Amino acid sequence: MTELIEERNGPMRDARLDGAEAAGYASLLRGESGRMLALISSGIGLHAFNQFAIVSAMPLAAAELGGRDWYSWVYSLYFIGSIAGGTAAASVRDRLGVRISLAIASLIFAFGGLIAFFAPAFGWIVFGRLLQGVADGLIVAICYSLIPANFASPLIARVFAVEATVWAVTALLGPLIGGLITETVSWRSSFLAVTPFLVTLALFTALAEPKTSGGRAASFAPVSVGLCVLTALVFALSSASAQPLWQAALLVTGIVALLSVGVLDGRFGARLFPAGSFRSGSVLGRAFLILFLMSAGHSAGSTYLALFASDVFGLGPAVVGYVVVTMAISWSVVAMFASRYEAFAWRNATMWLGPLFLLAGFAAIAIAIGLHWLPLIVFGQALVGVGFGLAWANVNEAAMDAADRQDRDLASALLPTMSTAGYAVGAALSGTIATATGLTASLSTGSAGDTATWLYGTAALGALVSFVLGFGVKLKRS
Repeated sequence: MTELIEERNGPMRDARLDGAEAAGYASLLRGESGRMLALISSGIGLHAFNQFAIVSAMPLAAAELGGRDWYSWVYSLYFIGSIAGGTAAASVRDRLGVRISLAIASLIFAFGGLIAFFAPAFGWIVFGRLLQGVADGLIVAICYSLIPANFASPLIARVFAVEATVWAVTALLGPLIGGLITETVSWRSSFLAVTPFLVTLALFTALAEPKTSGGRAASFAPVSVGLCVLTALVFALSSASAQPLWQAALLVTGIVALLSVGVLDGRFGARLFPAGSFRSGSVLGRAFLILFLMSAGHSAGSTYLALFASDVFGLGPAVVGYVVVTMAISWSVVAMFASRYEAFAWRNATMWLGPLFLLAGFAAIAIAIGLHWLPLIVFGQALVGVGFGLAWANVNEAAMDAADRQDRDLASALLPTMSTAGYAVGAALSGTIATATGLTASLSTGSAGDTATWLYGTAALGALVSFVLGFGVKLKRS
C-alpha cells in the first residue's frame, strides 16, 4: 500500500531536462530515466520476443501432438488472455502497485511456459499459452502506462521510437532464436527461450522507481473487460467448425459483441476506455482503430505464414524463422531512421503512408504463395515491415496525446491491448478462412494459393481502411 501511495502521489519528474538536452537520446540513458527505459523496454521486448519465438516450433508441435486442426488456437487463446490481462492492467496496477503487479505477472508467465514445455498433448500447449497471454497483457500494458508519468514531454516521442525499435529487434530475434533452438534442441525448448527477458524485467523492476501520474485511479470494469474477452472468444470459436453457417453466425455475433463494447462501456459499472475512444471523429478513436486494424491485418496474414513456408516451400525451421523475421528487420531499420525526422508534416503523413506499404506487402505475399515464388514473399514481408516502421510509433504517440490528461495513463495502458485485440481477431479470422477454404487438404497437394488469397486479401482490406483513417490522426505540438 505504501508503494502504491508513493507511485500515485510521487512528484512528476521535475529533474526533467531542459529543451535541447531533453530532446536527445543520450538523456534517456541517464540515471532514473535510463532505468525506467530499461524496465519498459524489458516488458515490451518480452512481449515481442515471446509472440514470435514459437513460430518455427508450432508446425513440429502440431505434427507430433496431432494439433494441426487446432493450430490457430495457440494464437487465438494467447491473444484472448492478453486482452483480459491488458484491459485489467490499469486497475491491477493501481491496487497492487507496479512492482507487485509485474512480479505476479512474471510468475504466471513462467508457469505457462513450463506447462507448454512439458505438454503431453496439444491442448496443454494451448492452455500454457493462454496463461502466458494473461501475464503478457498485464506486463506490456503496465509498461506502456508508465511512459507519460516517467518521462518529460520532449522525450515522449523518443521513448516511443526506442520502444518501436525494441519491439522490432526482439521480434527479429524471436523467430531466429526460436528456430535455431527448435532445430538444434527441440521444439519444446523454444518455450523457454524467453527466460532472459523475464530475468531482465525482474532486475529493472527492482532497480527502477516507477511512478504513475496524478490522474484518476483506474477502476476495474468487469462488464467491459468481460465483453472484450467474450468478443475475442466468439471470433476464435468461428474457426473451430467446418460448417459455413456456424462460422458465419459466430462471425456476426463477434461483430455485434465488438460493437457492444463501445456502446455499453461505462453504462453498467466503471468505464474502461478513455473518453473519445469510440468517437469516429476523434483522434484517439481513429488512432485506436488504426492500431487494431494494422494488427488484425498482420495477424490474418502471418498466422499461417510459417506453415506455408514449411509445407509449400519445404523449408526447415531455421529458414522459416528467417522468412518470418524479414518483417521485423525491415520494421527495426525503418523505425530507427524514421524517428530522426521530426517535422510534423512528415510524422503526420506516416500515419497514412504506413498502411499503404502494408497494402502492397500483403498483395505481394498472396501472389507469391500462389506462384510458389519465395523471393516475392520475402519482399512482401519487407514492405509490411516498412509500413509498421513508418506509422507505428507515431500512431501510438498521437493516441496517448489525444487522451485527456487524467486519462493518459489509462490510454497508454490500452495501446498494446488495442493491438493485441487486433491480433486476436486476425488470428481467429485466419482460422475461419483456413477451415472454410480447406487449408489442411490444400497443403498436402501443394495448392494453397486460394487460401493465401483470402487471408492476405482480408489483411489488405484492413490496411486500406487504416490508410483512410490515417488522414484524421494528427500529433499535438508540445
